[in-house]
Amino acid sequence: MSNNAIENAKFLSDESSGIVPIKEKLAYSFAQMPGTFYGGVMGVIQSFYFAWMGLLNIWITIAQIVYAVWNVVNDPIFGNVIGNTRYYNKKRGEVQRYMPYIKFGAPLFSLFFALVFFPPDAWRGQTSNLTIQVWLFIWYLVSQIAYDTLFTLVLCAVVALLPQMTLNQREREKIQLYSTAATIPAILFGFIVPVIYLADPSTETIAQFQLLVVIIAIFGIFPYLILSKYVREHSEYIPKNETPLFKSIKLAFKNPSFRVYVIYDGISVFLLNIIMVSLPFYLTWVLTPMEGFNMLLFWIGPIICVVISVPIVLKIAAKKSTKASITYYLSMLTIGGIFSFIAGISGNWILVSIGFSITMLGLTGDFIQHNPMRADTIDYDYWKISGERREGLYAGVGSLLSKPMISVALAVPPAVFTAFGLIYVDAIGGLDATQSLQLASLGVNIIMTLLPVIASLIGLIVWIKFYPLTGEIVEKMKKDVSILHEQRRKEYKESRSSKNISS
Repeated sequence: MSNNAIENAKFLSDESSGIVPIKEKLAYSFAQMPGTFYGGVMGVIQSFYFAWMGLLNIWITIAQIVYAVWNVVNDPIFGNVIGNTRYYNKKRGEVQRYMPYIKFGAPLFSLFFALVFFPPDAWRGQTSNLTIQVWLFIWYLVSQIAYDTLFTLVLCAVVALLPQMTLNQREREKIQLYSTAATIPAILFGFIVPVIYLADPSTETIAQFQLLVVIIAIFGIFPYLILSKYVREHSEYIPKNETPLFKSIKLAFKNPSFRVYVIYDGISVFLLNIIMVSLPFYLTWVLTPMEGFNMLLFWIGPIICVVISVPIVLKIAAKKSTKASITYYLSMLTIGGIFSFIAGISGNWILVSIGFSITMLGLTGDFIQHNPMRADTIDYDYWKISGERREGLYAGVGSLLSKPMISVALAVPPAVFTAFGLIYVDAIGGLDATQSLQLASLGVNIIMTLLPVIASLIGLIVWIKFYPLTGEIVEKMKKDVSILHEQRRKEYKESRSSKNISS
């Protein structure tokens, strides 16, 4: 028996038990870091372009409209292309759908991420120069589109891997727990970067920030290469026939879990982006008196709550359900946001820290439960809708709302800031409260806290009322899908054995 045949036999044996080898768990979890780091840094893009480079709000709005249209169009198309890919890996002797995009797309993904933050410095602060504004607008738009295109190809493929790695819910949660442990540094990094580099930017801090971007981009290539080396795809689950795009979308929307997932995904992505985009402005214009040691004290509570939220979220999921766990996450964001908004008006940073801490008690819920919940949605499609594993398609079509919501999260803050008199002033080379500090502070407070509260509340109502995969339904689905998987594995094993004998 050849080495490939031995590997495949062991691979199928592990899958039949639902146990994922530890090296695969770690490799997959490690590969969550680059996208989270990139997302954290991209969260400060408006601080960089609006507050530092001086790109006017009108150009940001136009760019985000175009960007939103591109996202609506490209994600379903690329997701379906990924799902229909049939790449034969000679070294492993297997057909693959996802690994080619991860392995070969990673370097370009990192490159395009870095380019977003390297427009020519000579364009900075030229708010009255139409030509410069147009060129800065082009860089802002095109670099984001290039980044997002590779984001779709690489991250859709990574996301699509998890549901087909195992049906075992505990194994999925373990993988996601490892992933959360790997991404917590990246999440905290996303909050620390605005404090250090962009809350009060200068030529020196921006140069340091750009160097950091380059380091992160180089680092980001390697986790994807490690994943492509150690995580195995399930060739036996690849559909025999390709599914046309519109038929795939039509089938997806027959899935009641998917219909709720689209709304949930859009809201969760909006929440994360609006918070990250607004944070540097919030630290500068709402918590202006807080500096030095007070800033350190401010973050102690939220950081502690991020850490202790992980076991809380997992315990709720284990004792109750995934639905209960995500209900808790959205509830904490709603309560914490309301508290933070009121505290922000008072200007008391201690109260704001308490509000942020309440928010952080739930924030990790999405990072831990999002992928397992999406996996359940894909399992339901396999079970009741299409009879095929279509992770790539769901990774793409699932972004129909979330990707446009990124544009909303990026476009709304500069528009509101401008309306409340917080604009770039050439004379001082940065933002200034041109009407009053109180008005500017209120505008930032609304964006950072009140807008997320409204989104969280909408998500919470939809989630509680309409999400269908709970209790006995999930239990029966797992059993039935496990039987379907076993049939596929037997067919695949017989096919592989026949090929090995003939060769």
